[in-house]
Amino acid sequence: GLLRNTAAGISSLVALFFVIPPIMSLLPTSWSDTIGPYLPSTAGEAFWGRPDTAHLSPWAGFAVLCGWTALVVVLAAVRLKRSDA
Repeated sequence: GLLRNTAAGISSLVALFFVIPPIMSLLPTSWSDTIGPYLPSTAGEAFWGRPDTAHLSPWAGFAVLCGWTALVVVLAAVRLKRSDA
């Protein structure tokens, strides 16, 4: 796995879904409007069809979620190759 410590994995998940999105509101509007839609939580809202909060179409939200998944799988594969090989 990417993070071998359970606490680190849970902390990363909590940060990604519950800490980073509210922090985005502290950034300048141009930054938060550019980065915000590509966070996993916002992309998930777009995918499930909540147009009031989403800046992406449902298919774009699905593509962003697939991209996050692919990124994590690639990082885990690289970590596995380097440490266990």
